[in-house]
Amino acid sequence: MERIQFQLNLDAVPLPCDYFDLIGGTSTGGLIALMLGRLRMSVDDALKRYDSLVGKVFCEGKKTIGDGKFRASVLEDVFKKIIQDATGDAELRMMDLPSDGHVCKTFVCARSALDLGAGKPTLFRSYRAPINKTFDCTIWQAARATSAAPTVFKSIVIGEPGAAQRYIDGGVGLNNPTVQVLDEAESIFSDRRAACIISIGTGQAKTIEIPKPGLFQRIVPLDVVHAMISIASDCEKTSEAMAQRFRNTPNFYFRFNVEHGLQEVKMAQWDRLDKVAAHTMRYLQMEDVKKRLGAAVDAILQRPEHVTTAQIGTEVEQF
Repeated sequence: MERIQFQLNLDAVPLPCDYFDLIGGTSTGGLIALMLGRLRMSVDDALKRYDSLVGKVFCEGKKTIGDGKFRASVLEDVFKKIIQDATGDAELRMMDLPSDGHVCKTFVCARSALDLGAGKPTLFRSYRAPINKTFDCTIWQAARATSAAPTVFKSIVIGEPGAAQRYIDGGVGLNNPTVQVLDEAESIFSDRRAACIISIGTGQAKTIEIPKPGLFQRIVPLDVVHAMISIASDCEKTSEAMAQRFRNTPNFYFRFNVEHGLQEVKMAQWDRLDKVAAHTMRYLQMEDVKKRLGAAVDAILQRPEHVTTAQIGTEVEQF
């Protein structure tokens, strides 16, 4: 956004929602997607809000009994305050249908707690979808669902009476929702061409190991064990698949993910965000990253008609 401001000689840093047609996210990425897309916040405002959110949730929200290590009610209250300040209505729903139809569309991923083995997540959207429609929940409910990581926050029940379901963090086996972004683009932008897709990671993960069979696997449901295994390779496996899919379409798919330094920073370590910022700035100063970032900005501004939405779901080398 700062590069766009510089290139266009704008008075202020522009909003992501003014330059992206669709933003999707899971877990932490889901919260950020809601702030940047559905709530139309600036990057600086989202950073400040996120810093405040994690500080309160992981410091003030600790608990000793019950599901999850932290009180989900604290997360709910903090995110409701964010929504209230941004829109004036803490209970605003996800559906966002302006009269002129021009608005950044947003979704977050969650998982049905009753079917962890399902290949497809539940998407809570800010727009009408032609297929696989989901309940129009409140924004804070979507935030809770996408961030309800097992052992961290308790799950949340969402839906109409008689049809409500219990949801957990979409990051269980689906930390990288790039495929969902592409599927949604193909579904809702059927008559459009795509300029680029930008995927932002939370840092390269260290090697994840599943314990040998024993008491752990006798107690934990097999679906959860399989989900944990898939988490270990989910993000970079998806990233590699996307790179392969669009290898013959230069400057269309961009993946930015800090390569070193964040492996030891855990979810609840809100007091180490300065370390995240330092390693991110170092990553952005790498020559290769600077070039790719420049190419991404050019793609956003020039909006080249790289791929039709109908072609997004196919192998690009066919064209």
